[in-house]
Amino acid sequence: MKIFTLPIIFIAVAAAQDVEVARVMARVDALAAQEVGKDARDVAALDRRARAEFKEIAPLGWRAAAPLGAAAFDPARSAKAKLFAVLFLGKLHDPAAAPLLSRFLFDIAQDPDARAAAASGLAALDIPPAAARRDLCAVIAQPDLPRIVLDEALIGLARLGCPDGNVVEKVARMSGSRPGNRDLPTVRRALTALSSSRSESSAKALLRLIAWFPAETSARTAAISALAVRRNDLTGALASESLDIVREAFRTERGRPESILSLIETVEAFGSEGDELLLALSAHPDAEVIARAAEALARRKIIRALPALEAVAVGALQDPRFSPKEGRPDPAVLLARLEGAIKSLRLTRAAAR
Repeated sequence: MKIFTLPIIFIAVAAAQDVEVARVMARVDALAAQEVGKDARDVAALDRRARAEFKEIAPLGWRAAAPLGAAAFDPARSAKAKLFAVLFLGKLHDPAAAPLLSRFLFDIAQDPDARAAAASGLAALDIPPAAARRDLCAVIAQPDLPRIVLDEALIGLARLGCPDGNVVEKVARMSGSRPGNRDLPTVRRALTALSSSRSESSAKALLRLIAWFPAETSARTAAISALAVRRNDLTGALASESLDIVREAFRTERGRPESILSLIETVEAFGSEGDELLLALSAHPDAEVIARAAEALARRKIIRALPALEAVAVGALQDPRFSPKEGRPDPAVLLARLEGAIKSLRLTRAAAR
């Protein structure tokens, strides 16, 4: 008789979890049904009530995963109710939800909003990053992926990275070389995913994209910013190719300070090969660029930069580059940064004598 006691108890406990989840989902079903014909404000209020139902499921932990999965795949439920089942799976933050969320994510028959929730939930689970990364990288390679699913997967990959740079590069190119306002956020997410990756293919993808996006466009600036994050990876076989693209970008992005600021970060990784690019920036038309370049030159201990930087500092009060401009940093702060870099270089020069 004792042999059967443990299994019977286990079955009873499992059945209790199923019943509790079923009760919660029944209430969610009822709330979803009330949304029909309601305006946006009423729908939002009903959604908040549905989300609040998770407090009844949270104590069940991993035991809730299987019944929630069954609810998510139940064809008799409304799309909204299935969406909440998927959201609850993600909020469990438990590895038991991973296979269910993954299966739902790849199911093209499911509602795109719910698939997007599966992508978000998968990225938030307490599972090895490689597991979530694998699924999210694979799903963005699907043809005709709904934009909402793509964007949520990219949000996860922005943190996790994707080792296959070619897949992410394809996404970054999908809207053409001049993505509009609607497509630019997706492109930026793809570029961030490339910056979070540690593979050579992702670094090469960023270099190709910088060369592909037209000069002084928002997409190219985002690609340059992403490359700055990967600056320490631009060595070895990539060094020559990288430096050529960075040199070209310094020339063609001159009128876009935000691009040049990121390029300054990148060029420091090249050591002495990038010094000439930094030295030339004392003549740049933007004061913040001059200050940032001066600080980089000070870190590099490039004493020969002193005459040009000192000349800029002496004439700063009459220099229109250091006049106040809306949306730009305080000129007084920029001048103080420039003077700080000059002081550091003077100390370097004195120590070298």
